[in-house]
Amino acid sequence: MPEEGKADILTPADRRRRQRSAVLVFGLFLAVVLAVLATTVLAVNNGSNYKRLVRQFALEQYLLPAPPAPPLRIGRQRALPPVEHYPPWLLNAGLERMAVFEKTSALSAEERCELLRDDRGTAPTFTRSGNDWECLFFETFGNAAPEPAALFIQARGVEPDIVNSFRIKVSLTDLTMELAVLSEAIGATERFGLPMTPETRSYLIEKLAGRTEFSSIVENYRMTFSREITDARRYNLLILPRRQTASCGEHPSPPPDRWTTPIYHMPVGCLALRNAIPGQSAS
Repeated sequence: MPEEGKADILTPADRRRRQRSAVLVFGLFLAVVLAVLATTVLAVNNGSNYKRLVRQFALEQYLLPAPPAPPLRIGRQRALPPVEHYPPWLLNAGLERMAVFEKTSALSAEERCELLRDDRGTAPTFTRSGNDWECLFFETFGNAAPEPAALFIQARGVEPDIVNSFRIKVSLTDLTMELAVLSEAIGATERFGLPMTPETRSYLIEKLAGRTEFSSIVENYRMTFSREITDARRYNLLILPRRQTASCGEHPSPPPDRWTTPIYHMPVGCLALRNAIPGQSAS
């Protein structure tokens, strides 16, 4: 057989070598196509798919650029008011606004406690212990079993008529009596006669009527209205008077734990008192 004929004959090894070359070329072509397709998918929408994939594997620290630094502002930063502690109308008030309190009668602690007696004839209980006094009032609403809706009031203070705390607890265990209980709670705050401004009283009534939890500081009180953790049907209102610690022209002394006590700066103005005209509110 001539040498030319022998050269055209492919051995099994040659055929396998050619097949591997064809598979390699096809594999490279397929890899390039898939890479181009993946790049296109990841690059669309300003690279949102790429960023989502990087965050999915928690690699943003290595594969994403660092976020731009916030603009540097040179100068003293203005302190923001503690919005969560004060009603909006009190924060917006200026120095020219006078806090006009509702006119209240000069009553003793026992007489003020007796004012909690309601139209249904439920009487409060007043007790003394030395120089301290306590006023308790409890009333149920409806006949729901086993727990009817109820209203509990507790006021404590010292003689002759200083109130240290005023607490109301409402149990809304009977939905049919919910409005009656809340109305009686609102009426009790008015009858007891805690000195308030009309804005503060309206603010308190609005929160009680809507069962809206809040913790606020007003002119002369710290008020907290919250739902009980163990029973969502029961609410507690706590009113704590804020005592005056300095007179006009004096600097208030720092509290003993002044390093841990937050201080809120509020505009205060001292006005000269004039003889009140009969029939007007006392300011």
